Amino acid sequence: MAKMQKFWTLIVAIFTSSQLSAEEPSVSYIFPAGGQRGTTVHFKVGGHYLNGDAAFEMLGSDVTASSRVRETNTLWFEGPLIPLPASQQVEDYPKDHAGHVKIAANAELGVRYWRVWTSQGATAARKFEVGQWPETVEDEIDGHPIPTHVQLPVTINGRIFPREDIDVWSFHAKTGEHISCEVNAKRLGSPLEAKLELIDPQGRQIGEAIGRSEQDPRLQFTASIDGLHQVRIQDLNAGGLQHYVYRLTLTTGPSVATVYPLGGRRGTKLQLELAGHGPASDRAEIDLPKDALQTYVARLPFGTSSASRVLLDVDDLQEFVESEPNDDPMTAKVAISPPAMLNGRIAQRGDVDLWTVIAKKDESFEVDLRASRLGSPLDSVLVVSDADGKELVRSDDIGGEQTDSRLTFKSPADGIYRLRVQERFSSRGGDEFSYRLRVAPQPGPDFRLTFSSDVVNVFRDVAGLTEEEKKKRPPTKTAQLRIDAERIGGFAGEIEIAVEGLPPGVTVKGTKILEKQSRLDLHFGAAPTTKIAATHLMVRGKAKIDGCEVVRTASLPLARGEPALESVLLAVAIPTPFRARGEYLFAYGLRGSVFHRRYLLDRWDFAGSLKARLADRQVRHLQGVRGPEISIPADASEFVYPLTMPPWMEIGRTSRSAVMVSGAVKDHDGTEHIVSYSSGEQNDQIIAVVAPALLNIETDRRSMAAQPNTTIDVRLWVKRDETLANSRIKLEFVLPTHFKDLVVEPVTVPAAATEALLRIQFGPESGPFNMPVTIRATSLDSKDPHFAETSLELVRPVGALR
Repeated sequence: MAKMQKFWTLIVAIFTSSQLSAEEPSVSYIFPAGGQRGTTVHFKVGGHYLNGDAAFEMLGSDVTASSRVRETNTLWFEGPLIPLPASQQVEDYPKDHAGHVKIAANAELGVRYWRVWTSQGATAARKFEVGQWPETVEDEIDGHPIPTHVQLPVTINGRIFPREDIDVWSFHAKTGEHISCEVNAKRLGSPLEAKLELIDPQGRQIGEAIGRSEQDPRLQFTASIDGLHQVRIQDLNAGGLQHYVYRLTLTTGPSVATVYPLGGRRGTKLQLELAGHGPASDRAEIDLPKDALQTYVARLPFGTSSASRVLLDVDDLQEFVESEPNDDPMTAKVAISPPAMLNGRIAQRGDVDLWTVIAKKDESFEVDLRASRLGSPLDSVLVVSDADGKELVRSDDIGGEQTDSRLTFKSPADGIYRLRVQERFSSRGGDEFSYRLRVAPQPGPDFRLTFSSDVVNVFRDVAGLTEEEKKKRPPTKTAQLRIDAERIGGFAGEIEIAVEGLPPGVTVKGTKILEKQSRLDLHFGAAPTTKIAATHLMVRGKAKIDGCEVVRTASLPLARGEPALESVLLAVAIPTPFRARGEYLFAYGLRGSVFHRRYLLDRWDFAGSLKARLADRQVRHLQGVRGPEISIPADASEFVYPLTMPPWMEIGRTSRSAVMVSGAVKDHDGTEHIVSYSSGEQNDQIIAVVAPALLNIETDRRSMAAQPNTTIDVRLWVKRDETLANSRIKLEFVLPTHFKDLVVEPVTVPAAATEALLRIQFGPESGPFNMPVTIRATSLDSKDPHFAETSLELVRPVGALR
């Protein structure tokens, strides 16, 4: 093994490379992901390549946020060992950046958008929720879950972190009390596939819920006994990381799960049928304003649950609600003259709804069934047939992942026609399988515009480069913004695109959507002297329709009920004027040691000092590998990066890591900008095959009783490789930060010795011991330290305080 340490073995192999770039920042979470109105929320943003400091904005007049977020201590739990092939996946290691937001007392409930940007670009808008109930934020600890008590009503902000984490929240409930538990995770952009589990005071499971499709789970129950209940939340797939953020709202009183019909006509009173848990009434009346938007947010006049907030689909057409049964042509006696809005539901398995409409010859209609777009589970099939039952046209899915149906229909003769609605899968149905069927003449010619992203990062051109110099540098990234045009009512003409708010020095090309085309890519460029800054843009389209000029504003497609986002944030970015590159090396690395990797620096026109650390985005899971931030002098043309390989890595596995380098660039206008560079190319990776360690330790026990007010000795044996025979060894406990009232003084084992005692002193309130404690050995006299670790389970005796 000593020879292995001195001579690296080069192994020739073929691997796929993974491109990484630190030239654009990104974010993966904000935590907590919301707050109660009338409060100030201190949050942390998990960002990649924010270079320690970033500009921050939260949109909305009723929220006031800090203008910048700055790097702070990042909480990290290693979690369970990740097996192959999962450990070979790309993994992010975001850094926490602190900020705050003040929410007005009268702030509208719902979503706000936030972004960050640096000198190397901006991030796409993400969501922050303004809530109405008192809030609590999880005090995150590692190890087995410890229940945290909360008072209802409450919105809990937590994270499923690390992998396989389970959060447990306890609360008191009285017999007969109605309790609602609602998760908000996917709707906020979290990857959490939440699973909820309810436990009663006797330890029995009394409820379970799993989110379906892109919806988060919700549970309602009525307490059958007084006492302490628990709600447990975890990831369905045993996942979990820093960005597995959730908001869990627990409320008392009646709650509403579904309403019927799903909408109504503007300027009328809508009679709703309610279904849920313990509502005081199964009916409610809602006034729909004359100027209501298509999605109207209504609040039911009872209950404390967030489920009392419902989204209604609003239109101007005459409304019809089906009368059951509605599956027989002979009973569908009422013939409806379009335009009309037909409200129905597939109330049971195998149910089929039939509607009769009157049409004249050559009349053209658009028949649009809205269900999944309105939150219904219905996967619809829509069929139009004549009076004799002959099928004329059918529609299943609109396209993409949308399960609603839509078709156009031209009546071949005067008469009546049947519209048949059914669930695609005959085994599905129920009161919640509602829909709205809009039957109206085809709309007149028009268009809508959407953009694919709400940010554009434009990297500035570099002045004065020769063709040879350009070849040596990474190519400047192109900046594009895709504009999609939805053509309505047969409109096929040209659409001129105007970008409003461009800063000086920024140009845009390709601003015309040609006839019959539905997509356009805007191409942006920035001159070498353009100021490094971010600007809000508006994108509008102009076209001639029936001799009139029509202007439409582009927006970002968003979830139903969320505020419109019509601005694009354009960030002028500075290219990185340096890079670190390596020569291909595939070597053995000892676990529990420091592995060194040499890098060369291409500085081009940059002469300043640099810093290097492990990159925020990695080509694969790091398996516990860690590394420091090191300083690189201004005159250095190369550097060596030290990588610490943990002693518990699996022997024979391949470790792959990427580094990033950053430095301060002074611009032509005197401003200073921190920029960074990283690469996941194979030659630039730190690649090491894990080999056995040179240092090991063993204990005389695997567990011990943690009795309050006692002192216990643990005996340890040290095993050294011959290369460490003359090194002293430091032995110490590595205690989780939440372990309290426990003292263990480190000891040093002389070079000639092989065993030692560690003395543990338990205080009267020591604990909570929800995970094993790590005992670490470190060589003190070797050129680089070597490490070994073992674990010890601390068990509280029955009857102890904690």
